Amino acid sequence: MLAACGDSDAPEVPASTESPVAEVAGPSAAIAQHDDAYYDELRAHWFALEHAEKAVAERSDPLDIDLEEAPLPAESEPTPQLSLPAPLVDTAAAPAIGIIIDDLGHSLSRGRRLIALPEPVTLAILPHTQAAKALASEAAIAGRTVILHQPMENGAALAIGPGGLYVGMERAELERTLQTNLNSFVPIQGLNNHMGSRLTSDRQAMDWVMQVLDERGLFFIDSRTSAATQAAFAAEAAGVRHLSRDVFLDNERTFEAIDAAFWRALTLARKQGTALVIGHPYPQTLEYLEQRLPDLQREEGVKVVSLEALLARKYRR
Repeated sequence: MLAACGDSDAPEVPASTESPVAEVAGPSAAIAQHDDAYYDELRAHWFALEHAEKAVAERSDPLDIDLEEAPLPAESEPTPQLSLPAPLVDTAAAPAIGIIIDDLGHSLSRGRRLIALPEPVTLAILPHTQAAKALASEAAIAGRTVILHQPMENGAALAIGPGGLYVGMERAELERTLQTNLNSFVPIQGLNNHMGSRLTSDRQAMDWVMQVLDERGLFFIDSRTSAATQAAFAAEAAGVRHLSRDVFLDNERTFEAIDAAFWRALTLARKQGTALVIGHPYPQTLEYLEQRLPDLQREEGVKVVSLEALLARKYRR
């Protein structure tokens, strides 16, 4: 099934021939030939639909690159909240960035390239994908952080794939679906949202999500696909450790655009101590990270650290 871009109605697609994971038969011969390229194009298409690109150009602060979701239906207005406490910044520590690569689980070979990177990039794996179990196991052996890339309802009415969470779900159904996803591969250290602009804006649904994470001792990463997100408020209330995305790395799949986004992350890290980057397993993104990361700390004075290290800085533990 198509989960990388969230289209649960798409035809089933076979695994890449370079992956030892069992193939999934599908009716479309054209799609079957190059499933990685197929997912790349769909991922870019869905990303463009889900996010309002004009938000970037309209920002007065070039470091504020949060991409706002298309307007939600009127009945989904966010619940007013008090401001979150300002995060603690360790001024004595070297600037650091965390990197998450989303939409993994379809291609074992691409996941292995991330595991092979010299710095601790986090793998965000979609549930019920053909390479999820093998990829999570190999990442754990290599000491990499693995999180569940949980499909959540978006405001653009795009299909989100198997294991999705929706605003209209009863609590028992939402919790059962989430627990099934969390049990679908191991290990899992935390969770971030796949799409999710509508669900993350619903405080009740996010409270239910956070209660499950609290019971399991997992952290939450808010991809911030909506400016109205309630995720951080819900996490704070439940006592769940959490972080929020600062920069999307590959909205545009060119070396120049990826490099510009990476520089914004470095600038943020120098300014506030840390920055959190989210990217996707595009060939261009993988090639950029393979070139950039080996000498990053020596050349820029900014270190790539695990999500656990970022959380330890934030919570002083």
